[in-house]
Amino acid sequence: MSEPAIVIQELRKSVSASFCFGPLSLSIPKGVICALIGPNGAGKTTLMNLVMGTSPADGGCARVFGCDVATATVEVKRLTALVSPEISYRAWVTVGKAIDFVSGFYPDWNPQRCTDLLRLLGLSRSERVDSLSLGGRVKLSLLLALARDVRLLLLDEPSIGLDPLARQQLYAELLAFMRDEERTVVISSHQLGELERCADYVAVVNEGQLVASGATPDLLARYTELDVLLGLDELTAHDGLHLLSRSGQRARVLWDRAEPRSCVSKANAKLQIIGERPLTLEELLVALVKSKSGIRWRPRFGAV
Repeated sequence: MSEPAIVIQELRKSVSASFCFGPLSLSIPKGVICALIGPNGAGKTTLMNLVMGTSPADGGCARVFGCDVATATVEVKRLTALVSPEISYRAWVTVGKAIDFVSGFYPDWNPQRCTDLLRLLGLSRSERVDSLSLGGRVKLSLLLALARDVRLLLLDEPSIGLDPLARQQLYAELLAFMRDEERTVVISSHQLGELERCADYVAVVNEGQLVASGATPDLLARYTELDVLLGLDELTAHDGLHLLSRSGQRARVLWDRAEPRSCVSKANAKLQIIGERPLTLEELLVALVKSKSGIRWRPRFGAV
């Protein structure tokens, strides 16, 4: 079996006195579009920065196509491109000067590809960076990433500020990028409907922890929402069941199919299942976050 695109082992980072990322372990296969999803503040941007090497970890390790992020920084940056609304190119004044500066660092820069992307994204070399809208700044960041022949694209909210047509163009470009099966995309976005249609793999994070991960169809098949009637007793705590809402004796419960139904029934003998339905990716994220599924206690790192 080939080396995964990304291997993360017990990675952790003290971001602030109130938030610590990890320890988190995750493996993302090569040749997939991976949706990295979670609520605001879950640690998605922190994870991308740690994988890119723009932020040093406090512990654990991360490898990109077998290269250790901590010790092979140059090679990781050669293989990887990061798109984020937090990256600013204002120091180069115009779009053209930003392109000229960035392209000089990368032997894999494709001038014809850059020209095509300028036209496709509606950008002009003479435009001032500080006059670009939020969507325009995101487009510039996308151009600077997609004009290179990288093997890993890290896209942090790449559709923010983009109109529907521009978002459609973005996903068309990503699908074209993925024609090379050696490439991998990790994309974080709140446009979960779009991600569900294009993502082969999903990783769910919340409060700096990995909640669930797997191939998209497998993950959506693993979890289901149960409509249940409860007896006089409270719902028994169980790894496979998570209470989402309750009104009287009627309740909505998230069921993890990785736990056998027999175990669920044994743990909740007075629970009567009256309905069951599959979840969309967005509904699954909301259910996992509401249920705090997968979140375990962990110590805080660094000074309080």
